[in-house]
Amino acid sequence: MGGNGMILSDLTDARILTTLRGTGSFAGTARALRLPTTTVSRRIAKMEERAGLRLFERSTRQVCITEAGEVAADHAAQMLQEAEAAELSIDHLRGAPAGRVALSTPVIFGQALLASVASGFLQAYPDCTLEIDLSDRHVDLIEERFDVVIRVGPPENDEIIVKPLGVVYANLYRAADLPAPEDPASLAKLPIGVLHAGFGPSPTLQLTSAQGRDTTLRVSPALVTMNPWLLREAALNSEMVVVLPDIVAAPAVEEGRLHRVLPDWHARRAPVHLAFTSRRLMRPAVRAFVDYAFEAIPPKLKA
Repeated sequence: MGGNGMILSDLTDARILTTLRGTGSFAGTARALRLPTTTVSRRIAKMEERAGLRLFERSTRQVCITEAGEVAADHAAQMLQEAEAAELSIDHLRGAPAGRVALSTPVIFGQALLASVASGFLQAYPDCTLEIDLSDRHVDLIEERFDVVIRVGPPENDEIIVKPLGVVYANLYRAADLPAPEDPASLAKLPIGVLHAGFGPSPTLQLTSAQGRDTTLRVSPALVTMNPWLLREAALNSEMVVVLPDIVAAPAVEEGRLHRVLPDWHARRAPVHLAFTSRRLMRPAVRAFVDYAFEAIPPKLKA
């Protein structure tokens, strides 16, 4: 073999290899580790490519580990034991979380909320550093080596662990010195700004009542953009009614410059989740951020 140290690229490889030796099943390994089966298969194939040998023999009925696989799996088990021992030793010596935490979050959520969360975390844990990626794409938690990912929207099926943080809403806002529309139908007579990536030939605005009733309105938007801060400024400087995430509108509402209109209706609702890997081998800095996020973020979503 080309050297065991090169076969296993990280601890995820080690966990997959040792678990597959025990289960003898790609699907069973995926379930045990809460990984997509495709990830397990792809990782094993890459390990075999680096080894230059089969680590497992596959048939339609079973998966059997080879002699080379046994050697690699023994090494993987030793890696996991050493990693866990190192974490415990470092925790004892350090006494406090330290090191880098890599986080990915959607752009609007990150820009609106994470400044205060990040500064509060770094003040509480001065030996930690945060590396924050603002991206609306669906990042791969394992393949791209993120410690924590914030998701806005329904949870995906391929996460390791997903825990709810709360719900974000987008609602209708207007400058505080302008009258509020009386009902959804009256929005057709007003200039509208919408948070959207673009509309077809017949743009519509869907609203949901507090009782869960939906209504769809034909509108002629004066402004269409995915930048909520641009919409907020437009509302403050015109007669426009705009769709804004509450977390973006909140500062102007608190200052008395904006007010929410049609408060019995909201324009969007999306759950927010925190995704991360198993706490078993989680570094202290990552565990500290996860715990801090669960304390700091939910109150901001309710504000």
